[in-house]
Amino acid sequence: MSEADDAFVQATDNLISLYRSVERRTLDLPLVSFMPFLLFFWATIKFSFFLYVGIFLILPVNLVILIRNIFPGHWRYRPFFLSYLHYVWLWIWRGEVLTAPFVFVRPLFNVFMKGHFERRLRRLRLETLLNDGLSDATRTALINRLDAALERWRTPRFAALFYTVMFPTILSIPTLYKQFIEFLGSVGIRVPTDVVVSFISDNVSTKGMVLLASLVPAYLIAIPVTAFLAKRGLFLGSSPDKIYFPGGQEGSGFYLKERDILQSVGLHARELPIDLWILGVLWAVSLMLFVLFWDQYFAYFSLYLDLTTLEGSQMNEMMTSTLPFQITIQSGLYLGAFLIAALRRRRTGRL
Repeated sequence: MSEADDAFVQATDNLISLYRSVERRTLDLPLVSFMPFLLFFWATIKFSFFLYVGIFLILPVNLVILIRNIFPGHWRYRPFFLSYLHYVWLWIWRGEVLTAPFVFVRPLFNVFMKGHFERRLRRLRLETLLNDGLSDATRTALINRLDAALERWRTPRFAALFYTVMFPTILSIPTLYKQFIEFLGSVGIRVPTDVVVSFISDNVSTKGMVLLASLVPAYLIAIPVTAFLAKRGLFLGSSPDKIYFPGGQEGSGFYLKERDILQSVGLHARELPIDLWILGVLWAVSLMLFVLFWDQYFAYFSLYLDLTTLEGSQMNEMMTSTLPFQITIQSGLYLGAFLIAALRRRRTGRL
């Protein structure tokens, strides 16, 4: 065998073996899991608690510890909420988009995982087919191996997935809701749907309904984003119970091995940053909706903070100064975190 034959044979064997080992780590993943959202929700509660506790106690407690450490011995300083902020910073610095997982759906996860396999294998197959340094016998054998692997990891096309899964599910929502109401009635639980509808129509304006409806796509998109985060966590080498949080895993994991294998035959492949694109578009759309539905947003904000007891002048002052300032600061912080993650992902090699 020539050097080219040997290089392509080794690359094909190593790449298929790598993908098999990656897929083997997914055998125990659940079909559907709410655990990512529950873990994030629990971490949010702990952060909120330690944030309020730390605001009042971090200085006096650490001052006592400082005085104690003047004498022999050492007490550990109490950072309270700072460890959570450090974790968020590491998440961004490692090139991961600042978002939280929601609900894990394994079929969507398989689409991302197999799509990753298929793109790399097709690129290697094309290079094998067009490389002049390979012998005919080696090229034929490698093409057959790659075709078998592509058949094994074939991904459903988006159109087929939409028309066979998503579209029928959307159409069946009213029927499922009606069946659910009838089931509750059969077991003795009566839901006053007419009262609920009347309450919504009397207390929520049409503009408010449009605003609430505009929030639905964000929650729907959170599910495929969670699947993509899990796929990244898998390739970064995270354990099956932590793949939903790729920012908590350091290093490049299987991405580095895959890159070395492809570079051995002169190929350079990078992962499409789907999460960055989706979150960037959603952030821009959210700003646009914020401007269009400013009055409705402020009404919800006032109700949430129980600001209805304020006088009109105070409400107008908060509406024109305090609230826009807070939104500007939050948007600036998110934009900065987004840009850092986008730049760091390429430099860290986690793609």
